[in-house]
Amino acid sequence: MADRPREVEAWLGRWDRDQRERVDWLAGRVHAAAAGAQEAVKWSRLTFTVDGNWHHWLCAVAVAARGVSLVFHKGSLLDDPAGLLEGEGRYLRQVPYERAAKDPEAVTELVRQAVARRTDMLD
Repeated sequence: MADRPREVEAWLGRWDRDQRERVDWLAGRVHAAAAGAQEAVKWSRLTFTVDGNWHHWLCAVAVAARGVSLVFHKGSLLDDPAGLLEGEGRYLRQVPYERAAKDPEAVTELVRQAVARRTDMLD
């Protein structure tokens, strides 16, 4: 990805080649689905928002020993007909890279929904 902030490049530099390729692939899906999305390192993750509203962030790419995942801030509010989302928390849901790579269009749709529902709350 071109013209990334230095802090993002430094964060990416922490990961091995395979992890970085997975991060870049997931970040590419986010940028393709959310025109004008901004990225920054927040909460030790590559995090995305729109309109500079970090309080209502969309999603983040997390790298852990178990793999690379796309984490949705309000994933519990998203419609997921492909069954990609995992998690039990009140809001957060994640999609492991392996699942995302098998259905990129479903990931794109989840990101689009995240943009539309970024300020929604649970009842």
